[in-house]
Amino acid sequence: MKKKNILIILVVIIIVVSVFFSVSHLGINWLFSSQYNENGVSHFLVVTIDKNQPKKFIGELDNHRIYVENLKETNFRNINAENVPIKEAIEKKLVSIEEWKKYAYKIEKNGEEEVLKYDRYEITCTYDDCIIRPLTK
Repeated sequence: MKKKNILIILVVIIIVVSVFFSVSHLGINWLFSSQYNENGVSHFLVVTIDKNQPKKFIGELDNHRIYVENLKETNFRNINAENVPIKEAIEKKLVSIEEWKKYAYKIEKNGEEEVLKYDRYEITCTYDDCIIRPLTK
């Protein structure tokens, strides 16, 4: 009887430990993927607003020309808490427009135009252009 109780306790401990490690592994993966993409770059931009900055071409991504407007600095953060300039992220294809759409807080559609809304900025995408700027409304 004593051996049976010890065996039951050991089996229960093994099951509890296995479940804990499975759940914690899934939890860590979920936390990572909710903030960073598979390239280790954040889903969200860190922007510094400057209304005196003109519209500036940054590069091409997913067959779209990317511009920034009224922004002084525009960076992503990587998993090592380092800044990744948007120009570098676009040139190295570390981000994608589909990812921007997936993680936008809100998407407004106006005909052929989609406006992806975030905390402090928005990305207006048309058939071949995307403009990143401070929130307009």
